[in-house]
Amino acid sequence: MRRHDLAYLYPAAEYRLLSPVQCPAAHDALQRWLQTQRPLVVARQSVAVGAQILLGLTLPPDAEPRRISVSVNPDAVSAIAPPLALAHCVNTCTAAVAAPLKRLLRQCESHDIVVSVYGSLAWEALSGTTYRHDQSDIDLVCDIARAPQLACCIEALQLAQQALPCSLDGEIRFAGGAAVNWKELSQALLQPAQPTTRVVVKENAGVALLSLTELLSRLKEHEHVC
Repeated sequence: MRRHDLAYLYPAAEYRLLSPVQCPAAHDALQRWLQTQRPLVVARQSVAVGAQILLGLTLPPDAEPRRISVSVNPDAVSAIAPPLALAHCVNTCTAAVAAPLKRLLRQCESHDIVVSVYGSLAWEALSGTTYRHDQSDIDLVCDIARAPQLACCIEALQLAQQALPCSLDGEIRFAGGAAVNWKELSQALLQPAQPTTRVVVKENAGVALLSLTELLSRLKEHEHVC
């Protein structure tokens, strides 16, 4: 189970609403969502909650509250699925957005890079409800497992950003689950003191500040294991 994965709960699953939103409206909205058998999203986990699993839900822009966080016991989860594939969502976008994303998808697929979506585009696809407007960001997670994929992935993202009318955000995620904002990583790779340049790395259960040397060594370690 990793960040951005989709967690499906059993119909009678118990959960605990987390602060700051613990109001009846949050409970009612969550119940309505779960009754349609839609998933919640796996959040970054915390040792503070022990064996509990942290999950999140974002509702449409006109909803109140908008963001709901819960914790559940592991036995409340009936299934875990990966985040929605970009290919599953791209045709719901306008032509101006879809064309660069389809090109990005072709480039990434040619290098065995898995591209998924999260954020408003994913919630829109899951719910069938409007979450986005013309300038809404696109949030992607690109999964790579080998060092040569990194440059190809960044190039594909940069080309897509140049062609898109909105911001292309998201992460490049390494095989072990470490994820870095793709724009931050691409800028860091251009720095003269590249090996010692540090980037924010989001793990499944924490956040760390790692040098590029430390980060890229994880790709090499995975290649060695494979």
